[in-house]
Amino acid sequence: MLPNELFMHPLRQFALLLQKIQQHDVDLLDAALTAEQFPLWQQAQTAIGFSLRACCALCEKELPNFTKPMPVWLDLQQQIQLSLDYLTLLTAQDFDGWQQKPIATTAGFAELELAGEQFVYLYALPNFYFHYGMVYAIARAQQVPLSKADFDGWHQYPAGFSFLR
Repeated sequence: MLPNELFMHPLRQFALLLQKIQQHDVDLLDAALTAEQFPLWQQAQTAIGFSLRACCALCEKELPNFTKPMPVWLDLQQQIQLSLDYLTLLTAQDFDGWQQKPIATTAGFAELELAGEQFVYLYALPNFYFHYGMVYAIARAQQVPLSKADFDGWHQYPAGFSFLR
């Protein structure tokens, strides 16, 4: 599976998750788990951005910027769609030799040099899912009724099901 394909399903699912959060409470964009953490909108933009950050580095393409300062819900949906459209255009030829390609990046203040495969599996995907997971956690902390199915798009449970009851 090519790196761009690793992000397609979760980005589509993320669009659905954000839609469900918005329908429950339109005012959650500025909600955060703690005062020291990014709000939901920044967590979302960062997650989406990691899909492009990973793939553009591996393809040696300039990183497009689809973010907007202080986005509204529609802006986040558009950022996902533009990112999906961009990732769809990347081909196997664009990723030729990606597993061994040296990637220089930063992790906070740390400077990293990773082989492409390490970069994708040990850095980009974990960071994508970290920020995606923060959006889910913020929403759940704000009482948005979400399930694991809303997060991954695969799980199915009957209405009202709980492992704890």
